[in-house]
Amino acid sequence: MKKLFIAILLFITVSLIAPKFIGGIVETEYQSVLKKIAENPAITVNNSTFVRSWFGGKVTTDITVLLHHDDVDDINLIVEDTLSFGPVIFTDSGVKFALSYSQANINFKELSLDEEVADFINDKIHFTGLLTFSKDVVATIAIDKISKEVDGNNIVSSPALGEFVLENDNKIYGEFNWHGLSATTSEESFTIEKVSFTLDQTLIAGDYYQGNAISSGDFNFTVSSISANDAMGNEVLLLKELIIGAMSSVDNDLMKIAVNYSAQEMKSAGQHLKNANLELVFNRIDINVMQKVNALLASVSADGEAVLNENNMKKISPLVTELLASDPIVEIKDLSVETPEGKIESTLSMTIDKQVFDASNLMSIMAAVKADANGNAPMPFFAKLGLAPMIDMYVEQGLLLKKEQELSFKASFAQGQLNINGNMFPL
Repeated sequence: MKKLFIAILLFITVSLIAPKFIGGIVETEYQSVLKKIAENPAITVNNSTFVRSWFGGKVTTDITVLLHHDDVDDINLIVEDTLSFGPVIFTDSGVKFALSYSQANINFKELSLDEEVADFINDKIHFTGLLTFSKDVVATIAIDKISKEVDGNNIVSSPALGEFVLENDNKIYGEFNWHGLSATTSEESFTIEKVSFTLDQTLIAGDYYQGNAISSGDFNFTVSSISANDAMGNEVLLLKELIIGAMSSVDNDLMKIAVNYSAQEMKSAGQHLKNANLELVFNRIDINVMQKVNALLASVSADGEAVLNENNMKKISPLVTELLASDPIVEIKDLSVETPEGKIESTLSMTIDKQVFDASNLMSIMAAVKADANGNAPMPFFAKLGLAPMIDMYVEQGLLLKKEQELSFKASFAQGQLNINGNMFPL
């Protein structure tokens, strides 16, 4: 019993004394992060103050997000972090063992926000951050349920919760889930069902804070369904299982990026389509050249220059030459959709001949492009839409081939010449 009492007493003593020393560590980490953020050309840290007490503190940071657009003002905001220092921290979501826990308020300066909108941001959206003992950052965003009625129009938005972890400044992962919303007016009803976003990326080059990161891994964005009905309950729009996904990997400094857009089912304007899909692949992209491209774009953004002005064009051409050295390739692996009359599908592969490209003339890239594409589709689908006369005209011109009720084409482009179905077409 005596040993247990001593252990408890020791724990209480450490818990009371440790926050004083941990506060100094947390302040150092905050200053380090702000220094990194300040190096981002799209962000200006105007000032920051860190007020530290024994068990906690408060950080106020004045930030400007530079948009470099004549018609859109830069975004000025003040972030206020209320901190609690570890090692033991009591929060609304339970006991945390960490260096610090923060709750943030974001206030927009010089932005004419409706008072209700400003209150919504502060009352309904909650930002928290946890700095772990390994100095990883766990960021959480929670959005409360919202139910509102205005002039007989009702909207209900379900709660949302996201948690993302920045691990060792070189890996970021997490997920965001929202259970959707429903809106009803006298004329229509609209529903978005479950939305989710997941991310798992590992840094390869650059820096997450500075906005020039190149990373490998995946992200996925899904929407369970979007639907709309008219006042009589008739279905006007339906989109099911919308997915946007990307996967990137690196081998010998060459990156491959595969991007996929798909929808399981689509209904609109009398059309009922299934399994729409677009699969894009960018392969053999030199990450060292991409770092140089990022640096150029960052400097242009910082100076507010037009990207394609004469001075920048001279800088871009040598980078294009370097990028082409690894023989990059762009492919549309699958562009397809299933119709009641049959499947429409096509593919494309494109490269650029580095021997043809002239760095002194950026427009020579058009002559250097080499591409091959093919596709097919059911004729009845277009006939149903009243497009049969136009399709017949394309068949006569040799742009399409028709065999019974099936349409197809095969095209290639090289040395500035377009060949469709074995026929040359001047450009």
